[in-house]
This record gives sequence, structure tokens and C-alpha cells, in this order.
Amino acid sequence: MGEEMNTTKVEKVEAATTEEQAGTPDTVKEEAPEKKYTDADLDRIIARKIAAERKRMSKMFNDEQQSELEERERNVLRRELKADAKDALIESGLPTSLADILKYDSKEEYESSLKTVISAFRDAVGQEIKNSFRGQTPRRGNPSASGDAIRDVFSPNAR
Repeated sequence: MGEEMNTTKVEKVEAATTEEQAGTPDTVKEEAPEKKYTDADLDRIIARKIAAERKRMSKMFNDEQQSELEERERNVLRRELKADAKDALIESGLPTSLADILKYDSKEEYESSLKTVISAFRDAVGQEIKNSFRGQTPRRGNPSASGDAIRDVFSPNAR
């Protein structure tokens, strides 16, 4: 008995699906999709999207090329300014190794950093020269001890 119920249920399901597949005229109209766009409409839409994408890619490519060109120009400017810095340092009598610490981002920054480095280097060298000439300060003490050697050299008996 339990098997008969299962069979009848299966038969009913199969019968229903068969009816749906055969369909009635109302069902056929609902299943057929309506055309929303014509082929010409689709062509226009696709052409617009392709044109927009080409424009975007072209802009990106041009920006990339422009940034590469700007980078090259900055590198050329840095090399020229570094060569000018070495010449200026040689003319000033300073070591060319100071050119490595200068800023080369723009002509103004280069000139400013060159003046700063030259003045700082000269101040440091001047201070060191003063320190080297300073020597030892004379000591107070027994003048005869340090004077005896000089007096003995110039005494008539030393000859």
C-alpha cells in the first residue's frame, strides 16, 4: 500500500510537467522574451562604451608618457645642476665631494643649498684654523726655570 501512494504521487508530478511542457497559448506568450533593444541600439551602446574605454586608455597612456618625460627632464636638470655645483666648488677652492649634499630639485633650492654649504664649510675651516693657531697658553710659574735655558745659550761662556 505504501508503494502505491508513492507511485501515484510520481504519476501526478509527471502529468503536471507534461501539461506544462505542452503549454497553453497563454503560457507561450509569457515565455517568449520581448525585444527591448534593436541591433542598431546595441551597436550604438557598444560603440559608445568602446569609445569611452579608448578615451580612458588614451588618457592613461598619455599621462604615463608625460610622467616619464617629466622624470627624464628632472634627471637631466639634476645632472646639469650637479655639474654646475662641482664647477662652483672648484672655483671657490672647496672639495667637489660637497656636491653630494646639495639639493637639486630646482634651481632656487640648488643655489640656496650651495650658499649654505659654502658658508658652513668656510666657517668650520676658519674655526679650525683659529683653534690650531691658538696653541697653549703660557703658564705662570718660575720664570727662571724656563729662562735659564735661553740665558745659557746666549751667555759668553757657552761659546
